[in-house]
Amino acid sequence: MRLLRGLSLAILFAVLGAAAAAAQTYPTRPVRLVVPFAAGGPADFLGRVFGQKLGEALGQQLVVDNRPGANTILAAQTVARADPDGYTLLMAIDGTLVMNPFLYSKLPYALKDFEPISLIAIVPSAFVANKAVPAKTLPELIAQEKAKPGTYLIGSSTPTTQVGIELLNMMAGTKFSIVPYKGGSTQVTGLLGGEILVGVESVNVALPLYRDGRLKILAVTTPTRMTQAPELALVADAYPGFDLGIWQSIVAPAGTPRAVIDRLSAAVKAVLSDRELREKILNAGIEPAAPNTPEEFAAFIRAQAQVREKVIRAIGLKLD
Repeated sequence: MRLLRGLSLAILFAVLGAAAAAAQTYPTRPVRLVVPFAAGGPADFLGRVFGQKLGEALGQQLVVDNRPGANTILAAQTVARADPDGYTLLMAIDGTLVMNPFLYSKLPYALKDFEPISLIAIVPSAFVANKAVPAKTLPELIAQEKAKPGTYLIGSSTPTTQVGIELLNMMAGTKFSIVPYKGGSTQVTGLLGGEILVGVESVNVALPLYRDGRLKILAVTTPTRMTQAPELALVADAYPGFDLGIWQSIVAPAGTPRAVIDRLSAAVKAVLSDRELREKILNAGIEPAAPNTPEEFAAFIRAQAQVREKVIRAIGLKLD
C-alpha cells in the first residue's frame, strides 16, 4: 500500500515538475492568436499589429488565425476547446465575454472557459447625428425627445450599440426607438442621406466624417475622453457611470498554467507600453488600454457583465 502511495506521489510530482518546466521555457514554438473577425477590418488590424509586437515580446512568432462568424462564437468555441498550454489565445471582444452569455440561451462556451490576461484596447462608440439635427449636444437631443416623444429614431448596427441605447433610455428616462441596420456602412449611408437622423457608430468610422463637417458627434460612450479628440463630450458627463464601449482583450483557455499566464501578462504589458504601437493604434481611432493585470481585467469583466446583463434582461433581448 505504501509502495503504491509512494509511486502515485512520484508520478504526481513528475507531472507537476514537467508542467512547471514547460511553463518556465514557454514559448518554444509559434503562438496562435484567434481573431473572431475576417481579415481586413479594424479588429484584424488590431490583432495583426498587436500580435506582431506580442510575438517580439515573447521571442516567438505569433500567427493570426481569423475565425469569423456567429457573433464571435466560432472563435470563442475554438479557443475554449484548445489545449490550455498558452499556444492558443483569443482576442475576445466585449460581446464574446459579457454579451453573448446573456444574449443566447444555448452557448457552446462559458466565461469560466477562459483565463483573463489583459484588456488591450477600447474602440469607442458615439451618438452621432445628421447635420440637420438642431441639437448640438446629447442633453439637448434628449430634451427635444422628451418634449416631443418620437422625434428621433436611433440607428444601431450591433448588439453592443443596441444595449448602449437602451442603457441611455434607462438612465435618461427616454424611450428612443431603435432602427436596426445590418452593418455600420449601411447605417452611415442612412445618416448621411437623412434616412435616420441619429445613430450610434464606432468613432473610428465617425471621426473622419465629423472632422469633414459631414456628421455631428454628440457624445462618446466610453468613461474617459478620447486621446485623439478630447473635445468630444461623454455620455457620462450628463449621466455619470455610463460606460458601454466596445473593447478588445486577450484571454487563454481555462487551466492554462499560472506561470504561462504571468509570462503572457508581462509580455502584453510591455506591448501596451510601446510608444510606436500606441501611436499606430490611436491613428486608427482605437484607444490602447493602460497596462493591466489579469486580476484587474477579471474585475473589469465582472463589472461590465453586471451592467450589460441588467440591460439585456430588462429589455428581453435574445439572439437565438
